Amino acid sequence: MIDILLVWGIIIASLLYVAWKKAYMSQILIIANFIIFIYYIILDQTDIVRAYYMVDDLTFVPARLGDLEHAHTLITSMFMHANGFHILGNCLFLYLLGMPLEERIGTKRWTILYFSTGIVATFSFYMLNMDSTGHLLGASGAIFGIAGSLLILYPKDKVLLPIPLFFIMLFRRVRVWIAVGLLFVIETIMVVISSQDGVAHIAHVGGLIAGIFLAPMIFERTRTESEKDIDLSSLKEIATTQKELEILDKIETEDVEDIRKVWVDEFFKVATCPDCSRPLEKVSGKIKCECGREFKVLK
Repeated sequence: MIDILLVWGIIIASLLYVAWKKAYMSQILIIANFIIFIYYIILDQTDIVRAYYMVDDLTFVPARLGDLEHAHTLITSMFMHANGFHILGNCLFLYLLGMPLEERIGTKRWTILYFSTGIVATFSFYMLNMDSTGHLLGASGAIFGIAGSLLILYPKDKVLLPIPLFFIMLFRRVRVWIAVGLLFVIETIMVVISSQDGVAHIAHVGGLIAGIFLAPMIFERTRTESEKDIDLSSLKEIATTQKELEILDKIETEDVEDIRKVWVDEFFKVATCPDCSRPLEKVSGKIKCECGREFKVLK
């Protein structure tokens, strides 16, 4: 029980820290995963029986799906890893694919995509292994979900990926549709041939497909025609802090309307009145402050 509470404490602390410091969730998740893995390794060297029960209690087992006592494993299994290569590979791709997407769509929506696609990936594994007593663990299902989201939202962008060449690992920038498309083909082939390499390929495919379908749903357009054109000159008048200027730059360079709207909303959350430094309020196409100053932000 103490190990479950510890892992949940790290997960919740990560979420709270991101909300408090406005940090990138992808980076904090990498740290959280390593902390939990190091804790497990220490436990495995000092109390192997307790380490075994930690894995058993925190990883997903299909045959136990209906057991509410193990419902938490839908989340905690994403933070458990089998060995050093497993966590290094997952965290590398979490950084290379997760960071570019989070920078574009914002932390809140990225976090929703990460955990929701991770859960769908787990259920994908369950559908083909309902009676299995094997343990599913790792963040790769959620990472493939992020890859699918990146594919549907930014197919022509380039991401940095490791490319093995004999005994050397080269890093090259590859277009998203090529990189993720290749991953999808490889993982699908592994599922079709029923590969017995110990990797949950169906969870990868399920997570990737979930990202493709869930990302557009999360970014479904809610903007009316009159709200599409943002008066950037007014936003520039408001932006004075480094954070505001960084978000303004993202608004100016973003081509996808739904993502642009996300950054506009983020701007309003942190923007303050340049006269009195009080928080601003968006009302009917205008930004108002308690001091009486107004800014027109919609053309």
